[in-house]
Amino acid sequence: MTGIRSTALIAAGAATLALCLAAPAQAGTELSQRLCRNNQIGSIRDTALTIVNGQPVSFGYQDRTVIGPGIPLQDGDVVRILASGSIKIDSWPWGPSFSPAGHPTERTRTFWGGISAPAYGLYGFFNSTGAAFPAGTDSGCVVYRGPQTWLWLAQNDDRTVDNSGRWDLTVRIWNF
Repeated sequence: MTGIRSTALIAAGAATLALCLAAPAQAGTELSQRLCRNNQIGSIRDTALTIVNGQPVSFGYQDRTVIGPGIPLQDGDVVRILASGSIKIDSWPWGPSFSPAGHPTERTRTFWGGISAPAYGLYGFFNSTGAAFPAGTDSGCVVYRGPQTWLWLAQNDDRTVDNSGRWDLTVRIWNF
């Protein structure tokens, strides 16, 4: 092999290797955020979940015996939750019902994560870091930072035993 061919082969191999190496997490997170903001299709198939009677649901939970819906989240993943429906918050016939947006003026601390969020609204909680965020009807683009985790989705109500109704959720993930 001549020197020029050998050099060209080495250069081609180096270029191929550079393309095969994973991009830094930050570059992928920026692309994921851009796709999320434009409401483009996620890199993981949309996952449909339902909160019935105010009872929380998990996304990405896995252990030796249970594999829940979704996949565990990784550092840099971007999550967006879309939600609709109505949950009545007490057993009285005249009691109020709320969408995932929750009460328009009342705010309370969430059970998980302890953030101030709309009362009776939908919020998310990253199990590994303890970080919570209000989700409402559209959480917007939430970047997860931390070790592998699962997402807990709940109603911001400290007494869900008398609730009735349902919220339909779509969880979309970008992890480029």
